[in-house]
Amino acid sequence: MKIRYLETAKPGLVWMKRYFQMQPQLDQASAFENFEKAKNLLKTFPQAGEQFEDFSDVREIHITRSAFSILYTCIDDTVFIIDIRDSRGLRSAAALMKFAQELRDKYKLGG
Repeated sequence: MKIRYLETAKPGLVWMKRYFQMQPQLDQASAFENFEKAKNLLKTFPQAGEQFEDFSDVREIHITRSAFSILYTCIDDTVFIIDIRDSRGLRSAAALMKFAQELRDKYKLGG
């Protein structure tokens, strides 16, 4: 499987980086290593994450030892990363709404 980031993932990734920069007591290197491990797991086992809330085609995989997770969907041979979600907040709601439009329009998926 290939990994592709949607535009909706950029704010979440920026926030995750900024969060760890603002919290120097946390191990940023370890967090991003775990982020890479989660992505590599998705390449081999794309269904590893759990269904995210009521979105039947959106899955979530937690990034070990962090408050962040990856929201994603799979289409054909590609894992599309929708957002890097901070599980302590609601920042991902806008990304999920945009996902519904961006990917569904592109691949002519039903609602």
